[in-house]
Amino acid sequence: MTLKPYEIDEDIYQRFEQRNNILFRRLWDKKFSHQGQIFETNIDHHLNSMKDGYSRIDFALVSAGWTVYERFPFAFAWHRETDYKGDYGPNWYKSKHKVIDQKLFTNKLKKAAKFFGASLVGITDINPKWIYKTGFIRPDSTSEAEAKKDIRSGDTSGSILDKPINLPEGVNKAIVIAIEMDDDAISTAPAQPASAASALCYSKMAFIISCVGEFIRNMGYRAIQCGNDTALSIPLAIDAGLGALGRLGLLITPEYGPRVRLCKVFTDMPLESDTPNLEFIEKINNYCKECNKCAEECENGAISVDIEPCFSQDSISNNSGVKKYYVSGEKCFEFWIENSGDCGNCIAACPFSKIKQKLTPNEFWKRL
Repeated sequence: MTLKPYEIDEDIYQRFEQRNNILFRRLWDKKFSHQGQIFETNIDHHLNSMKDGYSRIDFALVSAGWTVYERFPFAFAWHRETDYKGDYGPNWYKSKHKVIDQKLFTNKLKKAAKFFGASLVGITDINPKWIYKTGFIRPDSTSEAEAKKDIRSGDTSGSILDKPINLPEGVNKAIVIAIEMDDDAISTAPAQPASAASALCYSKMAFIISCVGEFIRNMGYRAIQCGNDTALSIPLAIDAGLGALGRLGLLITPEYGPRVRLCKVFTDMPLESDTPNLEFIEKINNYCKECNKCAEECENGAISVDIEPCFSQDSISNNSGVKKYYVSGEKCFEFWIENSGDCGNCIAACPFSKIKQKLTPNEFWKRL
């Protein structure tokens, strides 16, 4: 039997509605026990606790790490600013660069992405299954902070989370980028330096995809810059050959394990697609059946300990129909609120993260 990167039950699977992501559900789902809550809920308690890894300086590091992601208005653009001219003039990039050698051209695109800061880059044809059915669409030239100001305050009127997601006709390739998270910081999980490692990757993401998007437009092609929005990043990354889905519900890469954050740029640029890393996928499938370290280290029992993966879980935040180990977003988010930050225990525990030494937050700050 030929190994496949994933198994899909076509009778169950439907395109995901982004509003059901746990971070959006907290804004509208009155049945969700933690509606309206997020990191600030318990932050005063942590600041007063004097606990290592939860001090003013730790939270300052996390918040600062989000700066570019939250405030840069061009991070997730779907097109170039119409009035942009710069010092090089507006005309030279309007015609499409003629591609003679597609493989060579693809390698140069990957080189450019790594030059801008990507740790890993893969290319795939876009599978429509992974595009959100509906979701949040940012207004043009609006930062994350400004775009989500109203919904973060609880205003989800006018179906702001239910806009149909459709890529422009002809946009058929996804450039999937993985960004390595700092191993020392992640090793302190669930303390705040681990949250800072995640935050910093999001700001790096905003920078990298902005540069990649403009590089593509400079060659005369279209670019749609995306973080967690617009489409599911993990299956796109698997299709692009970057790794495999692990028990912990995250992409595991051969190079960094799950210690990465993902983003993507959709384009009509004529690129050569990569293929799924089937050998590594088989390795992870077998390994995760035996290894329960991520589940054992999970603070709230959110990760499945079942021997075999399955096709569904009774939660709207998990898109049923794909055979995998399902993670309880509700339990995971519950600890995030308690912790005043995302966790990272599962990432630090995964042997593929290659963390040689677990540091205390105090040790993290002393290591230069």
